[in-house]
Amino acid sequence: MGVGVVVCPVCRQRLGLLPYVQQGDELVCADKGCGATLRVESLRPPRVALVPPAETLNANSRPESYG
Repeated sequence: MGVGVVVCPVCRQRLGLLPYVQQGDELVCADKGCGATLRVESLRPPRVALVPPAETLNANSRPESYG
């Protein structure tokens, strides 16, 4: 069972958060046309925010992928 459902702020795709996802984790939108990197801001209520593209160019950053 998931923690909750969030909506991608870029493409409006609904994403289910899995139980092991924690606040501060980074995710990748499941929509293959979008692929935005999102950061979990809150679990209760479930909320994500877009990570600026400049922050995603780090070789040590490996966001959770839905695709």
